[in-house]
Amino acid sequence: MTRTKVILSYSGIFVGVLTLFFLFGLYSLGWMKFFEPKRENIRREIWEQMQSRVHGVVQDLAKYKYEYEKADSNGKEVIRQVILQRFAQFDEKKIESENLRNFLTRMRGY
Repeated sequence: MTRTKVILSYSGIFVGVLTLFFLFGLYSLGWMKFFEPKRENIRREIWEQMQSRVHGVVQDLAKYKYEYEKADSNGKEVIRQVILQRFAQFDEKKIESENLRNFLTRMRGY
């Protein structure tokens, strides 16, 4: 073989390998685009169900309730708005204390 043929064959192999890497990269991006949102949703659901997170949220609610009971009328409205934002997505059924559960329901207005 001549030197030119060897260089061209190695160059062709190199371009072929680069093309394969590029195609595998595109494939993995498509794979991630499909599965990554599903994985994140599962991670979020697990995080929301964690006992330590629920316990922390309940402790925060107890602090807000204490501050709410001490506050004047303007302060109560401010604390109520904070509670509405902070606990908007929290399921009050996870709160074991009936007193705190009723407080959150009362703050939400239903």
